Amino acid sequence: HLPPGLEKHLQRDGTLPPGLQKRVEPFPQDLTRQLPRLPSGYSRVILSGRAMILDRNNKILDIISLVVR
Repeated sequence: HLPPGLEKHLQRDGTLPPGLQKRVEPFPQDLTRQLPRLPSGYSRVILSGRAMILDRNNKILDIISLVVR
């Protein structure tokens, strides 16, 4: 879980703060292979129970909360 001040940055069209940029994890390779290829400069990452697509400037283009059962 993230502090409330950082949580508010995690929204579409927001920018991932530098402190959180270091905490992102890459998508699992087996899942990445099943998804369409992203344009150059885009990446899929996981952070604090959320899957995100970021551009090269760390702008959040899409975000979804992950649910584990």
